[in-house]
Amino acid sequence: MAENMINNKSLSIRLCSNGLSFCTYAPGQEEPFVYKVWDVNHTISMTANLKEALRTEPMLQQQYQRVNVLIATSHFTTVPVAAFQKEDIQAIYQFAFPKDVPQHVSYNVLRRSGIAIVFGLERNIYQLLLDDFPRARFYASASTLIEFFGERSLIGKGRKMFVYLHEKEMTLYAFDQGRMLFVNTFDAVSVADIQYYTLSVWKQLAFDQVDDALFVVGDMEGRTTELVEKINYFLQNVSVIDRSEDFKDRLTMGNQFIPYDLQSLLVCGF
Repeated sequence: MAENMINNKSLSIRLCSNGLSFCTYAPGQEEPFVYKVWDVNHTISMTANLKEALRTEPMLQQQYQRVNVLIATSHFTTVPVAAFQKEDIQAIYQFAFPKDVPQHVSYNVLRRSGIAIVFGLERNIYQLLLDDFPRARFYASASTLIEFFGERSLIGKGRKMFVYLHEKEMTLYAFDQGRMLFVNTFDAVSVADIQYYTLSVWKQLAFDQVDDALFVVGDMEGRTTELVEKINYFLQNVSVIDRSEDFKDRLTMGNQFIPYDLQSLLVCGF
């Protein structure tokens, strides 16, 4: 019985520029999800923080059937699957981000969306995680959300744009009935920044102010109401995604504490 519990248990580690968190999932338990945010020491590097977490955090000392590592980064680029060769990922990444310091480059193939995501993470972080979890699978935050939003964009008519607010950034995803049209990340702290980038991309893609729809989701920090009110002056169909409904009957059960991109990873079935 104990062995079966280990075999069914999974760990997901989320890394962003200034944060580190963990989530375990044990099916069949009364509370299947355990989520914890690591108290990052900002006087040392993220690599040093991760090393300390791996050494002392009980959640990271257990055995798991599967380990996912989610990298929340804006340093990713897209390649059509038809033109993608994994041997080219280093060259693709360096072309997209020529000023980046040397680091590990990884990729996710999104067959439902017909694209591959090429992304980078610090080589030391990659090696630390691989030393402790040799079978860990690495994902870009954008990969999980493209798959999740792409599926969601099939509901109803018209084209759809999703504004994902996270850390001090925003990422815009646009779809036409499951086909991705646009994805990009912008620095955006204020509501004015979010409004500017959203409406600029909306205009660039020639979305319709009446027939197409905009959805806002993520780490709102109290900005939701003001943002929707301002954008409603220009667009008719603006909605805030209610994750308790979005993940209804899903594994994560609308847990408000787990970051949205991590929730999407847990339900996308990569």
